[in-house]
Amino acid sequence: MVSPALIFNGSISGFVGVLLGVIISLIVNCTLVEISISGFFSLYFGVLFIIVGGIILWRIFSQETGDGMGSSANKQPLAAFGCLIILSGLICFTLEQQWYRGTSPILKVPLYMILGTSVAFALTFSVVDLVNYVLGFLQVAVAKPFVESASQVYMVLATSLMMGAIFGFVFGVMDVEDEVSYQIRLALLREERYCYPVGAILGGAVGFANEYIREEEERCGSGLPNGYDEDI
Repeated sequence: MVSPALIFNGSISGFVGVLLGVIISLIVNCTLVEISISGFFSLYFGVLFIIVGGIILWRIFSQETGDGMGSSANKQPLAAFGCLIILSGLICFTLEQQWYRGTSPILKVPLYMILGTSVAFALTFSVVDLVNYVLGFLQVAVAKPFVESASQVYMVLATSLMMGAIFGFVFGVMDVEDEVSYQIRLALLREERYCYPVGAILGGAVGFANEYIREEEERCGSGLPNGYDEDI
């Protein structure tokens, strides 16, 4: 049964999720534009992705405590995302605008889907980490973080994967990167008309679902592992 507290807290979390989804949509698409048209930013993000992916893999496997196959299995999705971010860094080194100008979307769309997924993943977990830190700093008593359990982590993982892939798909299909410099802004605005609703819907749904999982785990007294702190 849905409690009044869940409706209130879920509404607030959903509203915050909508705002974050729209912001992430804007940042992901602007990042894809900069990577496509600027050699400096493609090099910068390439190095950044490789470093971030390496840090994620290091944090995952450096905290291997020998808990058994279950613990290793829980780390595999996050390790796959870390490898995906490193792959995105390698793609950035080859993603010069003139190399892909005029090529078929069949060739470009998968590359931008990978890049979009990596940007959305890194940005989403940076935001979640920041929110957990700020909430923990502001609260006097020890309280449960905003995203803590394995269920919440995997939900955010799946959503960032979906969100980034959609943004990259729309970006590649609409050929935003092939526009001349003075038309890129207009092309980006046209693309954002499709991406803003996606970010808002997914962000709002994740915000409410995250609050629902938190309440269910508190009500059932579930002792799920702290997936976020251990893996990320």
